Amino acid sequence: MRTNNKRYILILIALIVVAIAAFAINKKLSKDKNQDNTEYPYKISVVIPVYNTEKYLDECLDSVENQTLKEIEIVCVNDGSKDSSLEILKRHAEKDDRIKIINQENAGVSAARNTGIKVAQGKYISFFDSDDILLPYYLEKAYEDLTRNNVDVVAFKLQTFVDGEEINFDSFNYDNSKVKVCKRSEKQNPFYDMVENTGYIVTKVYKRSLIIDNNIWFKEGVTNYEDQLFNLLLFPHVTKMVQDDNISYLYRTNRPGSAVTEFNAKKVLKASTTVAQELVDHFDLFNSFERGSYWLVSKIFDFNYNHIVVDTKDEDDKKYFADKIIKLIEDGLVKEHGVELENWHKDNLNVLKNIIDN
Repeated sequence: MRTNNKRYILILIALIVVAIAAFAINKKLSKDKNQDNTEYPYKISVVIPVYNTEKYLDECLDSVENQTLKEIEIVCVNDGSKDSSLEILKRHAEKDDRIKIINQENAGVSAARNTGIKVAQGKYISFFDSDDILLPYYLEKAYEDLTRNNVDVVAFKLQTFVDGEEINFDSFNYDNSKVKVCKRSEKQNPFYDMVENTGYIVTKVYKRSLIIDNNIWFKEGVTNYEDQLFNLLLFPHVTKMVQDDNISYLYRTNRPGSAVTEFNAKKVLKASTTVAQELVDHFDLFNSFERGSYWLVSKIFDFNYNHIVVDTKDEDDKKYFADKIIKLIEDGLVKEHGVELENWHKDNLNVLKNIIDN
């Protein structure tokens, strides 16, 4: 009898040891979920699409070359420039072997960024526009934020400046107290619970594997809202990030010929309705959030409603795009997925229907 009791005690002890070991392994796996032990030749790849920015390209490249983080590669995708941009890129590449130049026929900013992602060899990726300026500490602080906190994304703040305005770089000082780690559960909406602003990609640094593993690419042919769409499809896969409220990026405004300067309502609506279609096509991704369907309908109106009702003056364009959004919501969401609309959603739909009927 004592022998049996002893045996049971030994079995019980063995089961407890196995349970403790399993718990420890699961805890370690959970802790190391975002760990990537792959050896990378560069810490960060900076992807720069270049198209006819000869006036600003030297200043842009200087600001990247002079980053305090030196273990970077600078991937410049010349998207069929017709000015001297390619010659400027070659001149910089001769004195800095971190610069890689990829030439392609003009295909737009989204295609150029996709090319850069495919070529990039850094553990992390930063996107940079060729008419803007980076503050010297940006990439070093981004790398510290990412690695110290084991996150997939870090987001900084930007400051705009008017083309031709002189910049006082001494006025920018990095403040460590402005760094905050944001987490969410898998059911929480990242755009609410991590206070994420999807409006910019240039103020963020991303883990490259996050992009590749989840097959997130820029929608080629889209030149407005392409950055928002990229972030909207990517952030559902992020449960932990760093919000660094230091200014790191200087964004040039009022540049002649830029997409921001020359507003074209029809072109913008083609892009915003494409974004809406992509969101509907990824319904299951967003519906996994708490109140995800409400957020999805609201976001579609956010992108399109004012452009249709206020910005577009051509009546035929108003009718065309109003009809497109009505069908996306009523057929794509309500009928196909059983989404229930809020009263203000219904009010907005009625306004769009009145545009078609008049």
